[in-house]
Amino acid sequence: MFSLWMGWGIYLITTTARPAYTVVEALSSNIEIRQYEDQTHISAAQNGDNASFMVLASYIFGRNKEEQQVAMTAPVITDERMSFILPEGLTPEEAPTPDGQSIDFTRVPARRLATLQFSWLTTTECVEAKTRMLLEALEVKGIETVGRPFLMRYNDPWTPPFMRRNEVAVEVRSSV
Repeated sequence: MFSLWMGWGIYLITTTARPAYTVVEALSSNIEIRQYEDQTHISAAQNGDNASFMVLASYIFGRNKEEQQVAMTAPVITDERMSFILPEGLTPEEAPTPDGQSIDFTRVPARRLATLQFSWLTTTECVEAKTRMLLEALEVKGIETVGRPFLMRYNDPWTPPFMRRNEVAVEVRSSV
């Protein structure tokens, strides 16, 4: 059974699309400054992880006016809203029309993010501690942040916790 559980985790890790980025600088073994290109996000109000996730999942699994499935990507982004990243090249104008779901489409311009990667569960206490660690590391390096930190989760809840990839991130000012 344990082998099947690990196999599921490995399968999802290797088959789920993720946005491309360039590592600009590695500040430590788990903290990076990355450059991301433009993305399109779909977002729902943060009414608890399960409720928000189900609103967005219903849309990508085909409950939209065109009854068109949209590929799942990682990470799922959580701040005051929950957001999925649409597959590369799918713009708000080309995406299927929601079928009653309260979903917002946002074009996120290219940006530079500082990230701190960790595994296991994303409890409130853990995310707050990891966020403090990230912000302290950036302050020591004199790196200026823009906006509020957010959580990025790359795995489904059924992936073994020790295999999960989570990150806290915050936008930083580009020195270039």
